[in-house]
Amino acid sequence: MRTSPVRAILLATAIQLVRFGLIIGALEIAPDLGIHGWYQGLFANAVCAAFAIGVVTWLKLWRHSGLFVLWKSGKAPLLLLPFVIEALVWLAYPGGFASQAPGIGLWALTLLLVGVNEELTSRVAVLQTLRTAFSSTWAVVIAGVMFGLQHLSLLATGSPSTEDLLTILVLTSVYGFSLGAFQVRFAWVLPLILVHAASDFTQILTTEPVPFAMHIVITLTLLAYGTWLLKGHKETPTGAPLIPPR
Repeated sequence: MRTSPVRAILLATAIQLVRFGLIIGALEIAPDLGIHGWYQGLFANAVCAAFAIGVVTWLKLWRHSGLFVLWKSGKAPLLLLPFVIEALVWLAYPGGFASQAPGIGLWALTLLLVGVNEELTSRVAVLQTLRTAFSSTWAVVIAGVMFGLQHLSLLATGSPSTEDLLTILVLTSVYGFSLGAFQVRFAWVLPLILVHAASDFTQILTTEPVPFAMHIVITLTLLAYGTWLLKGHKETPTGAPLIPPR
């Protein structure tokens, strides 16, 4: 079902704003529920994951998501390799990782929840919404930018410098673009959740600061890779309704 660009962007923006509001709200009420410190982030990620599941259900997009597809034949598994390499490269350079409080298990859990909520929100709900009004290429570009902008939530959880924040917005926009290109081509979000969580895990728990130049090289590589993935995509209508019929 086609819709107007304005309507699609408004709905996609609303989804992201509600998610942002839930982060703020979860962090605000967590202490009243006896949740403090690091665990506030875990709580906020759990709330966002529940929201993502709810919005994908509301938009009836599960069949477009590929969440329950354990394996795909053909090129899809092979073309996941650049994302797997990106997630693992942080272990090799600048030099391995080490456990941080409250432990590797809880970090793995919260970052898996990050993968679930961000991929279902950005690569399924937002991207599919935009595809009802835009070509796949434009939908991926816009969704990628929105994915980057959603990291403004860092202002609610910390005090990054302006330079650091702008850098994060650019890097995450490109990362979102490349993941979106894969999703448009293969409609297989399950492995994207896993590589996203793994990438966050290895970067956060790295023992040494990641050199800025390394971020730039990887980001430019992912930008080129996402562009190549889109060139190999044959444009087809999604058939997904923007707003589910009552």
